[in-house]
Amino acid sequence: MIVLGRTPTKLAKLGTAFSLPLGKTFDSKSGVLSLGEEVLLDANEPHMILICGKRGFGKSYTMGVIAEGLLSMPGEARTTFAMVIIDAMGVFWTIQQPSSEPLENFKDWNLTPRGFPITVYYPEGLAEKYRPYAQFFHKGFQLYPSELELPDWLYLLDIGEGQAQATVLSQVIKRVKAMRGRYYSLEDMSEVLEQVGAPDNIYSALDRKLEKARNWCIFSDQGQRIEDIFQPGSCLVFDLSGAGELPWNVRTLLTALLCKKMYSKRAFVRTNEEISRIFGEPVNVTFPLIWLFIDEAHLFAPTEKATPATEPLLEWVRQGRRPGLSLIAATQQPGALDRRILSQCDTLIIQRLTAGQDSAAIGSRISEIYGAKSITEYMKVLPKEPGYAIVLNDLTEDIVPVRIRPRQSWDGGGSAKIEDYVHVTLDSEA
Repeated sequence: MIVLGRTPTKLAKLGTAFSLPLGKTFDSKSGVLSLGEEVLLDANEPHMILICGKRGFGKSYTMGVIAEGLLSMPGEARTTFAMVIIDAMGVFWTIQQPSSEPLENFKDWNLTPRGFPITVYYPEGLAEKYRPYAQFFHKGFQLYPSELELPDWLYLLDIGEGQAQATVLSQVIKRVKAMRGRYYSLEDMSEVLEQVGAPDNIYSALDRKLEKARNWCIFSDQGQRIEDIFQPGSCLVFDLSGAGELPWNVRTLLTALLCKKMYSKRAFVRTNEEISRIFGEPVNVTFPLIWLFIDEAHLFAPTEKATPATEPLLEWVRQGRRPGLSLIAATQQPGALDRRILSQCDTLIIQRLTAGQDSAAIGSRISEIYGAKSITEYMKVLPKEPGYAIVLNDLTEDIVPVRIRPRQSWDGGGSAKIEDYVHVTLDSEA
């Protein structure tokens, strides 16, 4: 049995406690694929994990496997952390539904299909679209406009720092805060815009952009404080796909806000916990440890140009160990992911890669840490079908070929296929 991310000393102390099942080793050298010992992933300590591979080879599936493992941990351990899934593509709400795979697919894994308790949030303003599916989409969320600083608004409304609109918007924000405090709305901002005496062309442009922001239906003076919705033991899925109506800059900014708020709250609570330990007092979980899941990570922190989420994610991966922050990120384009994030990942789960830029990015990371053979050689070991990976861990310097275990819950990341819609009997002899 292998526990990735756990040194022999820690393995002797904890055994397999506070770990989750990832899969089994595989051997394909003889031409006959065989499975070996069980592979688990340490969940006792914070980890920065990157899952990468071509489209259709199981990145979202593997994220779901890790999420299921965390959700299956024993009660007392489970109440120490919360899970937050940034679902920009709308595929992870299915975790609450049991898998439809045949039972025979689970027989070698000591698993059965099951759903898991999660809470799925969606933009409150899109409630009518989500209402027919209330069984799966549970709560609308809205944020106070005051959660955004001026740079956030400039990014969101596509306004350059040097533009006259930026100066006027800065005046609007200052005035509306002075008038309303924390609890102001976009309508209040529009009213103040009328009062600042901006030239007609600037007023018209800003008014149109604020109207556009109102149509996203995510800001309100009846909003929620982000940090107030996290509870120990919870699994929160933020469906930022917005039923296809939220542009990427909105999804990116919301992710940035979530990361900043979670980091700030958890870092402060960690200081209080250390003080309790100094005085020999029991340490209680007032704000949980966080496991953050982000799919398509290269869109939130790209190599070419920073987004509002880039710095919060960098701070998360660089400084998150002390406050107990973990990251599970996935990308089909590791070459397009900010290299500073890639360099901080302690565990790489590498599925099939072919593109030169992506192979080069992962290959250089392997050489940097392990001095190992080229990524091309590892790709030769992987079977052609989805569900297989080479897993590397910095702490134990393991390089392990892994067959990812079956998902117990419904996989929402599969492709739409004609056979899903056209019901025919296939002729096996044709």
